[in-house]
Amino acid sequence: MLTPKEVASETCKIGLAKVTKKNSQVIISAILAGMFIGLGYYGYIVLASGATGEFAFLGKFLGAFVFPIGLVLILIAGGDLFTGNCLITMGYFNKQYNLKIVIKNLYLVFIGNFIGALFLVGLMYLSNIITTDTKEYIIELAEKKVHLTFIEAVARGILCNILVALAVYISYSGKTISSRIIAAMLPVLLFVVSGYEHSIANMFLIPMAKVLGGEITVFQILFNNLLPVTIGNIIGGSIIIPLAYHYLFLKNHH
Repeated sequence: MLTPKEVASETCKIGLAKVTKKNSQVIISAILAGMFIGLGYYGYIVLASGATGEFAFLGKFLGAFVFPIGLVLILIAGGDLFTGNCLITMGYFNKQYNLKIVIKNLYLVFIGNFIGALFLVGLMYLSNIITTDTKEYIIELAEKKVHLTFIEAVARGILCNILVALAVYISYSGKTISSRIIAAMLPVLLFVVSGYEHSIANMFLIPMAKVLGGEITVFQILFNNLLPVTIGNIIGGSIIIPLAYHYLFLKNHH
């Protein structure tokens, strides 16, 4: 595996590759990533909604092993996920590229992820595969998410992306496919079990609840959840983690 210092340098190198990609490539890889996160999340929902009573926690725990498959697909097959791409600020802190292209990349990836998540919502709806229990679980979960206070949603977003950004970050240390998968899965498993807020996962879940008949408005989706959660995700993944590791391993180490 790479050393912690080498991982910091690798993160900057990967960031440079991400911010210099063609816009069309960024959008397509972001659409795929939005779909993959939704697919992983739906797997979690099936397991979590299928176990009740004293087995409810077991369902959530098993689901937490399935949820990270979306991130694994992105990391191994290639893709741009907003919460993972927050790490591209590391290269900016290291003076390798400017803030303008960081913001442009994150904006394009956010839009692409949203398109991918909504495309999956449409496919899932047309598939008619969602059982009554799963449907009720999705609506109940989504309604809780849109009724969080602004501060709650921001804080949960920060906690989530400290872990998701770390999952992506430590996956860069692996030199084999198995080591990269294990590294990526463990922090995500922790975030899912803990119940933090992931903006891209919510782009799938909350619109899915709306099309299934949940009493949720577009305003609630965008401003009660996605806005504060995204702010939190940016603080956790673009500031706290990359700034700390830049200071530890790259600042004045050239």
